[in-house]
Amino acid sequence: MNETERAAGSAQQDSTAAAPRSGSLTLSKKIFGLLFTAALFVLFVLAIRRSPQEISSSLRHAQPAFLAAGMVLNILAFGVRALRFNLLLLPADRIPFATAWSLSGATTFLLQVMPFRSGEIGSWASIRAALGASWARSAAVLALVKVLDTATLLLAGLAGAAWLLFARGTHVLGSAVAALVLLGAGALLALPLAGGRLLASLVARLPAGGRRQAVAQEVAEGLSAARREPGSYALAAAAAGAFLALHVPALWFLAMGLGLPVHPAALLVALFTSIATAAVLPSPAGTFGPYESGFAAAAALDGIPLAGGAVLGGCLHLLTTLAAGLTGLPFLVWRLRENRASGRNTA
Repeated sequence: MNETERAAGSAQQDSTAAAPRSGSLTLSKKIFGLLFTAALFVLFVLAIRRSPQEISSSLRHAQPAFLAAGMVLNILAFGVRALRFNLLLLPADRIPFATAWSLSGATTFLLQVMPFRSGEIGSWASIRAALGASWARSAAVLALVKVLDTATLLLAGLAGAAWLLFARGTHVLGSAVAALVLLGAGALLALPLAGGRLLASLVARLPAGGRRQAVAQEVAEGLSAARREPGSYALAAAAAGAFLALHVPALWFLAMGLGLPVHPAALLVALFTSIATAAVLPSPAGTFGPYESGFAAAAALDGIPLAGGAVLGGCLHLLTTLAAGLTGLPFLVWRLRENRASGRNTA
């Protein structure tokens, strides 16, 4: 097969993979999102002003050294996510480490700031651009990344809950939760094998040469690294855990810098509940609003009042989103230049 035929076949295969619907928002939605964001900012400022005296006093005496350490640790944590991302790809498909590092920050930033969960589409498009792959294959990679990160976060939240239970003398319940963590970790490591077999059987049952089979084959190709190289997948799972091993201390440093210390175990639980709340409650301001609610509810486990928990959650959310934006800035700038060049070529 010559180069022209291969290019035509590739283009046809890519066309069989449905592109996502346009993520553009109507003017009314943009205005509503802007007003909602402004309202959240006003409420956040009011919450700080009307917070208990000890909270506002702590914020006025923030410690820059702890804040700087937390920001640096957050940015370094995305390097571990870059390693995780490449380990989920076949060796021939892996991208430069620096690109993967910035991509990890960019996708996290888009998820935090784009309204109504449209950051998922932005992340999908970013991964497709970085890999140069079809929409279906990029969706498979994104799905695997999301499953791995979400499962790891759930296990970390359960580990934090077990830690708190042991610290408070509830050993029986703490042991039960710790056992759930171990079972969950085993299930996570076995997931690609079971999922790969199911997908392979599905591809064989679909009509040969049809659009659905082509899409399913693209998805299978995207998941092939986890299925064919279980060692790389296990290392990717370890890297996902290592990200939290850096991210949670970063949050602790930031909380210390803000003068609002919180127990690391409570941070683990709060991190899970905040992200879970933001995932099920779409907001015009990205994840801002639901995130703080979930964080405040979990921070109460450490004896922090709801108002203080909301203020702490808001501050941590802003700082970690800033860290993600700084990390992802090179990739986002590159994408902007690519889009402009593409627009000029089209014109």
